[in-house]
Amino acid sequence: MINKFRQSGRRARPTSGFTLVEVMVASVILVIFCVAFLSSAIASMRSQQLACDYYKAMTIARNRIQRATEFEYANILLMNENQASVDDNGNITAAGIYRRTTTCVPYTNGRPNLIQITVQVNYPDARRSLSAKPVELCTLITDNM
Repeated sequence: MINKFRQSGRRARPTSGFTLVEVMVASVILVIFCVAFLSSAIASMRSQQLACDYYKAMTIARNRIQRATEFEYANILLMNENQASVDDNGNITAAGIYRRTTTCVPYTNGRPNLIQITVQVNYPDARRSLSAKPVELCTLITDNM
């Protein structure tokens, strides 16, 4: 039988296994890797959510301009709104997390019968407060559309 213990002075010690210091160092290294992985995963999820909110805000602005093309030319100026709370689909609701501003003004650049429509949509940023820089789309509509 092989003796697994060394004889050193007063008592026998095992020669195989890990010491407490080795286990603690390995645990600290594992924790560092886990924290680094989790922080990068959280940053990735925040970026994905921000991109999703930006896309939804752009879609809300596009849909608003598309809706303006369906109005009669004389009624387009009635679409003005300021910081209206809207949901993901652009429907006005008090619980909406997006803020939409629509500005319709006659465009005077030597051409008659043009209306400039500007739609701005503020969307939630990474901290879920409204973004400082909104999505902004602008177009011209004529009475011949």
